[in-house]
Amino acid sequence: MLMTLYADSRYPVSPTIEALHVDEMQSYARSGTWGTAAQRTAIAATARIAQCEQGLQESVDDEKLAAQAKLPDAAVRLARAVAVDSHNIDRKFCQDIQAQGVSEGAYVEIVALVSRLSNMDVFARGLGIPPRKLLEPADETLPSFERPAEAVDEGFFTASVPNAPEGGALAESLYGKGPAGNVFRAVSLVPDEARRVIALVSQQYFGAEHLLDFHVTSDHALSRAQIELVATKVSEYNQCFY
Repeated sequence: MLMTLYADSRYPVSPTIEALHVDEMQSYARSGTWGTAAQRTAIAATARIAQCEQGLQESVDDEKLAAQAKLPDAAVRLARAVAVDSHNIDRKFCQDIQAQGVSEGAYVEIVALVSRLSNMDVFARGLGIPPRKLLEPADETLPSFERPAEAVDEGFFTASVPNAPEGGALAESLYGKGPAGNVFRAVSLVPDEARRVIALVSQQYFGAEHLLDFHVTSDHALSRAQIELVATKVSEYNQCFY
């Protein structure tokens, strides 16, 4: 699959992004911190089904993967909400989902997984090609269920790893020594998911070390000011309270 993920695109995709996206597609079919490979695949497929039902994208015939694992009703509700109704997710919704049996760590993993998949699907849509098909579960490894000792209540819906030095070596490995944007810390309760979010943002937007420095530009076709203007309008259109 390597380097052929976007072979049907009329627009060139950088080898770095293509390699990153190949690994992203494989990540949904691997065991995570809180979900098995089958559960993560089922979550991704459930999100895809919700998007297709809302007319947001066309089916690529991977809906059957939603049956790879029996998911709790609350997990299905969360996956669908993140996929098509994220502007209605608030603190009460988060608390309700956890009260229905989805642990705090599993909540974060599902939110990050579906968000990353949405990134992939929107990227494909921008290229004018169908979403890339989900893969069959690739392993039967049990999740680690590891919760970082550094995670604390920083005022987000869930616990998070604070910036260094408070967040210790883990924070430095995630964000570097400087302050990180809230969008990175919000999913840091599951460090592996945070690393993936940071990798995507660093390649497709700006690296964590420059995210909060609006004087930094790059070789993007748009200037930083233009990028931020587009981001603001898209967030407004999607009713993003963040």
